Amino acid sequence: MPSRREFIETAALGALTATFASPAHAQRPAPGAAASAPKPNVLFMLVDNLGYGELGVYGGGATRGAPTPRIDGLASEGLRLTNMNMEAQCTPSRSAILTGRYAIRSGTHSVPFGGVADGLTQWEVTLAESLSAAGYATALFGKWHLGSHDGRLPNDQGFDEWYGIPRTTDEALWPSAAGYSPDVMPPEQIMEGRKGEKSREVKVYDLDQRRLMDAEITRRTIEFIETQARASKPFFAYATLTQPHLPTLPNPAFSGKTGNGDWADMLAEMDHNVGQMLDAVDRLGLGNDTIVIFASDNGPEFVQPWDGWAGPWRGSISRRGKGAFACRS
Repeated sequence: MPSRREFIETAALGALTATFASPAHAQRPAPGAAASAPKPNVLFMLVDNLGYGELGVYGGGATRGAPTPRIDGLASEGLRLTNMNMEAQCTPSRSAILTGRYAIRSGTHSVPFGGVADGLTQWEVTLAESLSAAGYATALFGKWHLGSHDGRLPNDQGFDEWYGIPRTTDEALWPSAAGYSPDVMPPEQIMEGRKGEKSREVKVYDLDQRRLMDAEITRRTIEFIETQARASKPFFAYATLTQPHLPTLPNPAFSGKTGNGDWADMLAEMDHNVGQMLDAVDRLGLGNDTIVIFASDNGPEFVQPWDGWAGPWRGSISRRGKGAFACRS
């Protein structure tokens, strides 16, 4: 397969999602294509509430306290599309990405609050389900936010395995909040599960685990890619990183690294983690056979002290945001 590299800003992914998420596509090749045509791997890195202006390629990077050479390098390898208005919240944008449909049609029109019924409509066909039907190994590592209970978790929607949080990162603030009672609202749990099995709780998602989460997402994603490479099986690795969603806290290994505060240290960590996954693809000789996508689910947060930046735009997650999107194939 010839090497093709594209870089796309925000979710021009709609066409890709609609193509892969079509049940018909999962069962027959495109007209004129050989039935035995090789299937490209897919590495999709989705970050959480990254503003348009955060990355060096869009005027951020060093001006935000930390260069982003790996993500900027991805941008330089191909096409960037810079006019896409995102859904204003995490849940609807993630639903649209995985289904190729308006989120309101899937029961995911807005972010749910913890403790209430939530989740992607079970009859929806996701990108993971279609790729699984086409012979792909599928995994999600990171944030889900499309259902909190069995029957509505990633392993119920086409993913062979998953590890991460069912809802959102700001819930990591709860256990240490004054007056918080787990008897009133249980804390969010880090969970894991496999297709055909019930997901299990691993540990409480608190501020300590918030700092460690993205390194673990990256480690597990690379391990999954390595496993599928050894098995010569096409894969869909969905690495839904939790940064830079508030609380914007870096891994201890990056704390103080830039000298410009937690936000900049976190940005340096995010760029590093993206680079680690890109390096794994190249190290395994999969660069020419893998579609690599980098995207943000929506625009930045204007919340002190974790201010995001939308660059030339005025949007935020509370209004209309501009996210960041990249693709290499």
